[in-house]
Amino acid sequence: MSPVRAALVVGTLALALSACTRPERPVDTGRAAYMEHCSSCHGKTARGDGPMAVLVTTGVPDLRQLAERIGGEFPKAYVIEIVTRISDLHDGIMAMPDFGALLGASPTVYTAPDGEQIQTYAVIVAIADYLESVQD
Repeated sequence: MSPVRAALVVGTLALALSACTRPERPVDTGRAAYMEHCSSCHGKTARGDGPMAVLVTTGVPDLRQLAERIGGEFPKAYVIEIVTRISDLHDGIMAMPDFGALLGASPTVYTAPDGEQIQTYAVIVAIADYLESVQD
């Protein structure tokens, strides 16, 4: 094979491989969604220290401590429930945006370990997966 032809083959293979990316994992999707929708209050490291946190008079929780606060197991169903139904749980006081409406995503059902089925959105489940991955 001539050097020119070999260079073309190598170049074509390099382009083809650069187009191949690993499939995005739910934690990656959740991290991206967290950074876009949650980090302004909860902070880039989920410690409750985002730039908007100073405006929340009730305080912004450290999301890296969720598992520790309840005895070591990450409360994924609780997190999904809170983020999905935040406006229902605050009796009209919006400490957090109503993310279900904000995300405008297609609904899905998350089945908790106890069998409870929660109507939610895939992006909220992905955010919960990400938060579970960053527990201290």
